[in-house]
Amino acid sequence: MIPTHNLEHKKSIPSVRIVKLGELTNYDTTKPHRHNYIELFYFDLGSGSHDIDFNTFPIESGSVHLVSSGRVHKVKRDLKTNGFVILFEASAFESNSRISNFLFDHTCYDVNEFSPIYKFDEDTVRGLEAIIQNIWKDYNSENELKNEFIFSNLSLLLINCMRTVEQVNAVQDKNQEIYVSFRKLLHQKFRAEKSVKAYATELNISEKQLHKIVKTRTGLSTSELIYGQVILEAKRLLNAGLSSKEIAYDLNFSDPAHFSKFFKLKTGISPKDFRKIQF
Repeated sequence: MIPTHNLEHKKSIPSVRIVKLGELTNYDTTKPHRHNYIELFYFDLGSGSHDIDFNTFPIESGSVHLVSSGRVHKVKRDLKTNGFVILFEASAFESNSRISNFLFDHTCYDVNEFSPIYKFDEDTVRGLEAIIQNIWKDYNSENELKNEFIFSNLSLLLINCMRTVEQVNAVQDKNQEIYVSFRKLLHQKFRAEKSVKAYATELNISEKQLHKIVKTRTGLSTSELIYGQVILEAKRLLNAGLSSKEIAYDLNFSDPAHFSKFFKLKTGISPKDFRKIQF
């Protein structure tokens, strides 16, 4: 089964942990896992690959990989790859709505829709390296203000990531607000609710309006987006070693046969065969 990791708290730093990635003595193939916190990887010198929710991304020098809670991922660093991993809880940024929303987007959206990989120009990389080194230095200090210092610098790191995102929908019109509200609802309710009508009703718009907004934003129909969220979680659970019976129960299907039929219809492969491919 794929383990779910929890964030172990230090007494002086209740919601952050930082790990330095040294050079390897042999190739590093980490097993797939998921966690209930956010992991920010900064690769100072990097090559290899990073699988995040069944998509493979290259590891490159001077890049940031942001892995939100719930995602299944696996890191394969090549020999000379090094850098840092910052583990923190999204709740640490509840008072900053822009950063909080940015982190929530990583949780709500598929990695194909909202990339978890950030690349920077040379000048920005030099600035990020200084930020990371300052965080690491204070993390290992006994300064009574270390928490404030670390989260202040982590904010700067996240803001640099936010600035690289292409603002296709920079103007937050009513349709964009509805779309964001829909994605939040979907993230919260996809296990219990798979009906387009139910989401449209809760948003106080027609199914036709919701479909038009979703289609414009993603190129998919509303039902395709809903089913895609269900399939993604099903793949995660299959990778975690759950049986079709357990998954059918978790995702509110009437029985395992119904789930298996749905999964094969949407992916072209049975749950059993998907599990074989992954393992």
